[in-house]
Amino acid sequence: MDRDFEKFHGGPTEATNTRLHVTISPANLILLNRNIYHLLGRPAAVYLHYSRTRDVIALEPSSPRLPESFPVIANPMNWRISAAPFCRHFGIQIDTQLKFIRPEIIAGVLHLNLRETVSVGGRKRRKKK
Repeated sequence: MDRDFEKFHGGPTEATNTRLHVTISPANLILLNRNIYHLLGRPAAVYLHYSRTRDVIALEPSSPRLPESFPVIANPMNWRISAAPFCRHFGIQIDTQLKFIRPEIIAGVLHLNLRETVSVGGRKRRKKK
């Protein structure tokens, strides 16, 4: 294979009812689909952790009563975590909507590797006149 070819690591589109789908947006919103949310134990809030050496974000279920926990907010299609203070603190900058290729739940904690992402951000829409 020639060197100018790049391998796509995202894989094919999976069925909605079986896929584990997590994204992070330029607005620093982490979006979880129903499957991930249920596997995580349907938390009302999470702690956010970051490994600088591995470039991995970890979401640990927590009580919403604790001041350092981030609330998990239900939307019609997904669950949202507003992680702006976390991203600012650790210098995580997102330029486009990113999908995590292999989100993993290890011992009840969701691991999201920022080195294993693909861009899923589309074109910007034109405003209607």
